[in-house]
Amino acid sequence: MTTYPATFEQPTTDSLTGLVSSSYFRHLLRDELVPRAQTSGDPLAIGLFDIDDFLQVNSVHGHRRGDETLLLIAAVVRDSLPEQAVLARYGGDEFAMALPDTRLDDAFTVAEEFRRRAADRLGEEFADMQLTCSIGLAAFPGNGGNDVELLRAADQALYVAKSTGRNKVSLPLADSRMITKTSHYTATQLERLSNLARAVKRNEASILREALDDVLKKHNDQLDAARRADAAREGIQS
Repeated sequence: MTTYPATFEQPTTDSLTGLVSSSYFRHLLRDELVPRAQTSGDPLAIGLFDIDDFLQVNSVHGHRRGDETLLLIAAVVRDSLPEQAVLARYGGDEFAMALPDTRLDDAFTVAEEFRRRAADRLGEEFADMQLTCSIGLAAFPGNGGNDVELLRAADQALYVAKSTGRNKVSLPLADSRMITKTSHYTATQLERLSNLARAVKRNEASILREALDDVLKKHNDQLDAARRADAAREGIQS
């Protein structure tokens, strides 16, 4: 991951997790990442996520165990996200991510991989609880033209994830181009997709697009054949 100066106006890193601090994350988003995307035209995605039912950890196991959980999530997100990602502890058990040069569908795939890994690790650490992560995504410029709009859109998407069952990746309500993969794919299908993507060295989103194109072509061909057969029968009858 990228290294940052120790201070600017305030500390740049969170003292517990070592991730970027919330104030420095907002500074980077406002003064570097969004302006760079505006100038270059390159995509930029951001995300906000938190640990579902995190208060249970503190109430049942104590605050020290809660801090260990935050460290675990910080480690998982570091391992799951690409090198250029900017990762921050946004406050409490909420975290933030910025993914330069990343489209929304690719960010969705990255976030989904992190969500699965986080659920696995949390399940190992807390077998007596159902701890998971909910994630909200937004992208420039489709969901916002500046840092404030992007953060608002990602926060809205996080609310969607939390209010529709948790343990999922969601998009802002205004963006109807994609529904969470966890809503209509089984865990086994998602695991097979992830294994295939690693084997062929492609991202999951591109494989899904290719599969969708194949399905659409198959059914369109079947419809064309049925129309030709109907036309032929009508010709015979006439």
